[in-house]
Amino acid sequence: MTGTLDLLPAVDVASGRAAQVDADLPARPLDVAQAFVDQGARRIHLVDLDRAFGRGGDPRLMELLVEQLPVPVQLSGGITGPEDLAWAARTGAARVVLASSALASRDVLERAVDLLGERLVVAVDVREGQVVARGTPLVLGTLETVLAGHAVLREGHVRVLVADASRDGRRTGADLSLFRSVAQLVGAPVTASGGVAVLDDLGALRDCQEVDEVVLGAALHDGAFTLAQALEVTA
Repeated sequence: MTGTLDLLPAVDVASGRAAQVDADLPARPLDVAQAFVDQGARRIHLVDLDRAFGRGGDPRLMELLVEQLPVPVQLSGGITGPEDLAWAARTGAARVVLASSALASRDVLERAVDLLGERLVVAVDVREGQVVARGTPLVLGTLETVLAGHAVLREGHVRVLVADASRDGRRTGADLSLFRSVAQLVGAPVTASGGVAVLDDLGALRDCQEVDEVVLGAALHDGAFTLAQALEVTA
């Protein structure tokens, strides 16, 4: 079955600049994100890397980016507990990604569902069949065990972002079997992240009925293809 695949270009922010851009080039996150919008992006995946890696983050910059961008923003990066959730909800982001580490607490996930409703996206970071929290040594357990512990995920009521932690940013090809297995466990199509290297990967994801969205990072920023080319392949 062939369908339309929605693309979310990623803008990772660290120390106030877009992290994927060459250090010698201007890298205002707003400019990088706006360039994607100008090329046809209908949504932006915005990541606060400093918050994600416990370096404090820049909440005001994230808030400004959400306000200034003319398309909906999916806000991500180290959103793990009640205070993070309350802040993220106030930003007005169209979606908020709860970090994979929060799956260690049923209470946090339930609070996120109550607070955000349909705006909530839950990250499931997977490495070699184990759910992990990137940036930390935390391993939560096998994919099946972790998802089995959260009925709200198994019932397909919450969108799941599956991040292939072993391939993310490495452009080694998308692992369709991983995305399919998570989609089957949660009973709904998933957002895929990690491994996309060439346009053929996007073609394969487009034809995978268990995936309806993909976050694009390294391949776009490294110039493997343009967003316009990606949109043409996935339309």
